Amino acid sequence: MKLKKKLLISIISVFVAVSAIMMLSYVQAQAIYQEAYPFGMGQNHIVMKSDSKKQVCFSDVINIDEDIDVLIISRDDENSETIGVYDPSMVMAFWNTASGLGITRYFSYDDYINKTKSGILITDNSTVDKIAYISENIDDLMYCVDTQSSFNYYGDTKEVVNLASLSTLGNNIYLDYGNEKVANNIVKRLTNLGYRKLSLEYVGLLESIFSFNHDIYEAIMIAGLVIYLLFGVVAFWHLYNNRKEIRIHLLHGGTLKSLAINLWQFVILNLIGMIPVTIFSLFQRKMGNMFTSNVSLMMFLGVHVLITSILYMLAFSLVYVMSQKRDDIYVR
Repeated sequence: MKLKKKLLISIISVFVAVSAIMMLSYVQAQAIYQEAYPFGMGQNHIVMKSDSKKQVCFSDVINIDEDIDVLIISRDDENSETIGVYDPSMVMAFWNTASGLGITRYFSYDDYINKTKSGILITDNSTVDKIAYISENIDDLMYCVDTQSSFNYYGDTKEVVNLASLSTLGNNIYLDYGNEKVANNIVKRLTNLGYRKLSLEYVGLLESIFSFNHDIYEAIMIAGLVIYLLFGVVAFWHLYNNRKEIRIHLLHGGTLKSLAINLWQFVILNLIGMIPVTIFSLFQRKMGNMFTSNVSLMMFLGVHVLITSILYMLAFSLVYVMSQKRDDIYVR
């Protein structure tokens, strides 16, 4: 088979690799951004964690009359079923407020001042008796929201309570703000009380692939698999259109083993084709459009070469078997 024809299928492999790496990079970026923006907070948000056993109460950190243009969410750990919320500007009230009969209810200034045990229940059970419901942290159940609520960021939250009503703050503090001066004062107090600021957590490519269960990301992963299946179909038709060359080889005593050099040539060209893919990926990473590490990138390229080589080999073997069985292929 002529080199020009082999180059064509190798170029297609390059485009498949570029498409796949962009899809995976998008999924990875969304995984990082989801981790970076908890509870739907903005890009100015701050995450702080306490490694000490020192107990910190609400009044140690918050001045209700001065600290008003901020959003603070407190939780003990990732498995905590209860989070405390201080949201005087009602940033999250728009999609987490219950309205009915002319009455709108959300955490209010009076709740923070009086430290009322008001709260929100996260449940998909619409038959909960809101009046009779009482728990250790909630005496006044304001309303219920479903598990798709932004408060249920980690998927385990069941109760959203007034932060001022809790005896102590949790080990994890999430702070979003509109007033930077107020936020800096709160951060300074938390730091003095044993909290430290956390940096953006990196989510690896492989971890991001298995971390999402959202429909859109599942669709992206399925699309990636379809691209490889289409490559297999294209490889088959590419070889099938050149079946006469294989038949001629067989008529002159050729065997599958002697044809194996064609497979090795494809593998070599495929490996060479990964050079521009690598350059493209490194450029995208430099531009901030990709977060894939060098190790993850090399692993992806290796898996890509393996998958495309196997598909090419299967397609070649199928065409070879068909050429052996057909007697109507000849050279005019």
